[in-house]
Amino acid sequence: MKTFLLLLLSIASLHAADKKPKAMRAKGDTILLDDFKSDKLDEKWVHPKGEAAAKFTITDGVLELDQHAAKGAVIWRNFDTPVQDASIQLLVRPWACNWIAFGFYGSGERAVAERKLNIAVTKNGAVSVRDVEKQDSLKAVNTKSAPDEWQRILFESRGDKITVSVNDREVLEYKTELTKGEKAGILLNLYGGKGSVDEIEVKVIK
Repeated sequence: MKTFLLLLLSIASLHAADKKPKAMRAKGDTILLDDFKSDKLDEKWVHPKGEAAAKFTITDGVLELDQHAAKGAVIWRNFDTPVQDASIQLLVRPWACNWIAFGFYGSGERAVAERKLNIAVTKNGAVSVRDVEKQDSLKAVNTKSAPDEWQRILFESRGDKITVSVNDREVLEYKTELTKGEKAGILLNLYGGKGSVDEIEVKVIK
């Protein structure tokens, strides 16, 4: 009986980890949508190549990021046309890494160099707005989520105002000049191991 109960608990735990929170309502027109249902990663996603580079694969309809031999896993995608105010909604699961971060970048030759801030989600449940250049946390909140659980994050950038919601609950608000200006694409960044991302949607806020 004890073995049977342990098996049931194990199955329940796996089911909870795989459960994905429902999509949140976000205003605006969709300009990017990827649920990773194809067998291969869309060629519009760009990342460094080579033996010493990070690995990006699609497994069971989910984008898996593996830092591998690189200093970090970085992948990005341009918009067809740069925008001003916009939002990013996506699912993240930092099950075996220090953190997964995402955000916009401006127009320029190198997407990685054109970032000003990002939203970082740690394996311990912290969600923070970070200054990329200074590598400082501008504001943070602890959602107390487990590393193996999916978290749906909505990041809205309107003028100088940032709003972040997690699983249909607004968790932080912040004002900074770093979020203003032209947005040419979206960039994902993982550090310290492996993690998963799914259902990325970017909308223009009008």
